Amino acid sequence: MSELMAVPAIYAKAHLDHGIELFRNNRFQEAVVAFDAALHYDPGNTYARYNRSTALLSMGDYARGFQEYEVAWRLFHWRGFGPIGPELDRIEKLPLWRGEHGARVLVYHEMGFGDAIMAMRFLHELRRHADITLVIDPCLMRLARLFDIEVVTKVPDDLDEFEARLPLFAVMAALLHNEATIPAEPYIIADSPARESQTGKIGIAWSGRTQTAFSLDRFLELLAHGGFTLHALQPGALAREDVEELPPGSDFLDVAERIAEMNHIVCVDTAAVHLAGAMGHPSAHLVLPFLSDWRWHRSKLWYPQLKTYRQDHAADWTTPFARLNAALRSPQWPTP
Repeated sequence: MSELMAVPAIYAKAHLDHGIELFRNNRFQEAVVAFDAALHYDPGNTYARYNRSTALLSMGDYARGFQEYEVAWRLFHWRGFGPIGPELDRIEKLPLWRGEHGARVLVYHEMGFGDAIMAMRFLHELRRHADITLVIDPCLMRLARLFDIEVVTKVPDDLDEFEARLPLFAVMAALLHNEATIPAEPYIIADSPARESQTGKIGIAWSGRTQTAFSLDRFLELLAHGGFTLHALQPGALAREDVEELPPGSDFLDVAERIAEMNHIVCVDTAAVHLAGAMGHPSAHLVLPFLSDWRWHRSKLWYPQLKTYRQDHAADWTTPFARLNAALRSPQWPTP
């Protein structure tokens, strides 16, 4: 009997493994079929459900993908990257917000910095539906306050004033957005001196937390930056005289102000590229691995001005950087 009961689990694992291999080769529709098969044999398989959600999002099927993504994260009992991890048990005593108009809602930053910046485009819409307080990391606080909402950096001691809760990145599922309804106009405006010339300054971010991390030396070996001045968009002491560091203690509003000064932005998948996209920077460039995060497969839906350069093969960075370097020397970029 036990051997018979093990058969569905074996089939589920086989379909899950096959789906992951298809996913790694950017064959998302086929991967969804494989994950569906895994869930047929094992309906409670958390990994199959999560991978199906990311495959749907990679395909641009946001109507299903956002809903599945939120369910999958909850199945993982995700505590988050943000400031709410130790407080999550207390927060989760509040019900999830389901769109009730006028409700008092605690919204909290639970994912990465880039995820938070990406989701900020929905704050104006969310504010029309609910009375919100946003709990966010201190380095994002001044940026979030541009949206004229109540922003705090720790979970309030008294949660009785709130009727519901909403993870910030769940706003897309809560507002029922799909691929046709993503607001894509710039939504972050930073004060800064005007850009001075067509080809002067490049803002760079070379090391991401999730998928792509270069050493600064390797990044600059690949980037043809002769004739440009280089300005870091990520914190840290660099031990190089040819890159201007961010001042100690800079937050993301400081980064936004630096981005506004730049003629070009060149990044890997980091918060800085989300910020450049959110600002509608006219010459923002993103270098991507062969298998990238789901949002970059439909990057124009999120950031129409952003140019992407994806690896053709997982081991080859020369080709995407060659395309990028040619673009930086192109006369197409308007002089501000």
